[in-house]
Amino acid sequence: MAIAASVVIAPRATGQTNQESVLPPSRPGLSAVQLPDISSLEPDVREHLTWAQNSLVAALKEPATADNRLAELYGLTGQIYQAYSLHVPARECYMNASRLAPKDFRWVYLLGKSYEREGNSPEAVKYLNAALQLRTDYLPLFVSLGNISLQLNRPDDAEANFKRALEINENSAAAHYGLGQIATSKRSYPDAVKYLERALALAPESNRLHYALAMAYRGLGKLEQAQAHLALSGTVGVRVSDSLVDGLQDLVKGARLHLIRGRTALEARRFSEAADAFRKAIAAQSDSIPAHVNLGAALSQTGDLPGAIAQFEEVLRLDRNHPDAHYNLGLLLGQLNRHEQALKHLQNAVTDGPSDLNARFLLGQTLLKLGRLDEAEKELSRLVEAAPSNEDALLDLVTILLRRKMYGQALEALEKGHERSPQNGRTTVTLAFLLVASPQYEKRDGQRALKLAQGAYETTRGVNHGVLVAMALGEMGRCDEAAAWVRKLADKASEQRQPDLLVKLKAELNRYERERPCRPTPEMFSDQQLPR
Repeated sequence: MAIAASVVIAPRATGQTNQESVLPPSRPGLSAVQLPDISSLEPDVREHLTWAQNSLVAALKEPATADNRLAELYGLTGQIYQAYSLHVPARECYMNASRLAPKDFRWVYLLGKSYEREGNSPEAVKYLNAALQLRTDYLPLFVSLGNISLQLNRPDDAEANFKRALEINENSAAAHYGLGQIATSKRSYPDAVKYLERALALAPESNRLHYALAMAYRGLGKLEQAQAHLALSGTVGVRVSDSLVDGLQDLVKGARLHLIRGRTALEARRFSEAADAFRKAIAAQSDSIPAHVNLGAALSQTGDLPGAIAQFEEVLRLDRNHPDAHYNLGLLLGQLNRHEQALKHLQNAVTDGPSDLNARFLLGQTLLKLGRLDEAEKELSRLVEAAPSNEDALLDLVTILLRRKMYGQALEALEKGHERSPQNGRTTVTLAFLLVASPQYEKRDGQRALKLAQGAYETTRGVNHGVLVAMALGEMGRCDEAAAWVRKLADKASEQRQPDLLVKLKAELNRYERERPCRPTPEMFSDQQLPR
């Protein structure tokens, strides 16, 4: 099984506010602002935040300060807080700014965006809708509302917002992408292809669109186009230019500026540029754990695994129990086949974060590679129970059970996994294979295997799945039908000029034509070559 995990690019969040430091409200209707503890930040950042806070305090002490001037100072201080990811005091400042200047779109909008950034969708929708009452021509507002509505499973609201965005700018790639997602969810595949192709033409660098297009083309039954787009899919998403949010970066100073620039480059897959920015962040603050973590992530993507490992080891020097560093070292050392070293870090990651399912999965895989089957089975069983939809973990667990000749338990695990997640194709195919080829003949069920295998073949048209149909027919004693299936597959292999595959298919054909019975034998079974 392939490792299905990626490098973590940000450390766990830490507390941001100092409850003993509060800026009290100076006027009726305003709220207190919890001033953040900035003592651990680099000097440039401390100086910047101290200047902003002192400017606000001076204005609050002056009774003659006009409401609009005070609103600007609250708003600017909120922007600086948000730029440094200090979201709690930022929102308190925006709230006061919006009360002092209730017709100013900026403060209500940024308040909503702050909630959106932290994943509080209900509050984000509340304030973004309030911002909509003040301005109806700001494109990013409608895209944000559309995206949040999609997350909340409100497709009608999402569609209305994305269409309103297109009325403002018909060339908004983000709006076309959103409408394409909605059309796909409604199985309106022609509309989905239309919107998604348009989005890709407008934002060709956004390779995540290829995956969405692959799903839409698969829905249309156009499997060649689906496969072509799937091969091009990546992680770069579609974003809309947002002058209010993007402008926050211009307010940042010190190592934080380089961190933000580096993360932006990392998300855009400009890995060398990201690494340079993170090195500058480290130069500004050598003990910055986020800078070392992110530099390790960037270097791993450039292929410099030793350099990445060195960065995560430096993180552990600064914080010996840092779970992200342990996880990433386990991942990278495993890629270098240094599994014993990887194991120690992954055990630490799971101990420090028992609910970290990615770490537990990687630990189970590492134990499996080291041949420690009892321990691997224990870890993977826990993971499958906690995350039933994790197909890789289930199939690794099944592999262990089959190696130990625990065919009944393997079949039971597959049945349970298929029942929970019938859309998981590899689980379906592996279940069909075991039903038709289990060395324990009493566990076989050719009729059920045939139904599962036919469904898989209709979806993928894959030769392996076609062979599985033939095996199910052979198990049921329908040898002539099995032979006809293999002939069809052999003709296809010949047309596609696949000589090695053709040789294997001809051997299968000979067995179905000459042997009676023609059911699969135990010698055909191998847990090392399970169909996928």
